[in-house]
Amino acid sequence: MPRRAKLRPDEPGRERVLEAGLELFGERGYHAVSVAEIGARAGIAKSVLYHHFGSKAGLFEAIAECETRDLVEYVAAAVAAAPGEPRVRTGVDAYLRFFAERPGAWRLLLRDPPADPDLIDVHARLAAERERALAELLAGPDKLRAEPASIGLTSTAIRTFAAWWYEHRDVPREDVADAIMDVIQARRRG
Repeated sequence: MPRRAKLRPDEPGRERVLEAGLELFGERGYHAVSVAEIGARAGIAKSVLYHHFGSKAGLFEAIAECETRDLVEYVAAAVAAAPGEPRVRTGVDAYLRFFAERPGAWRLLLRDPPADPDLIDVHARLAAERERALAELLAGPDKLRAEPASIGLTSTAIRTFAAWWYEHRDVPREDVADAIMDVIQARRRG
């Protein structure tokens, strides 16, 4: 049985490991990063990572869950802060702004999942959770709630445009949001 790391109760290693993992996975992808590199970036021993997360895959899952939660909370706060504005436009802009501010999360959540079968499932589960949560947030009393096809199309458009934008960062966020809104409006007219 592996030896457990001896940690002080106030050891701040967990947050440092999460930050280092997000940075490195976001920069180079899951498979190109070693546990030793994550430990070095976090300034901790590898044993701290294993203590908190059990494995590199456990760390990836924890980061993806945390970033998913943060994204949903970020969009919810933006929508709540602009009650007089169109929910979908406000939410789309917040979604894009979140990823512009957090490029590590952008790659982690929107790019291809790691090849590890367990992480493919994690990636799919969290993508479905984001889609459901964001659909509820953006729909509100809007008719999107009654049209599952519109919810799916909206989610796909947002994800696809955001993934494209990752490779074309010179395009202003507002232009990407406008393009997404064009797709949504075309669906409503059609």
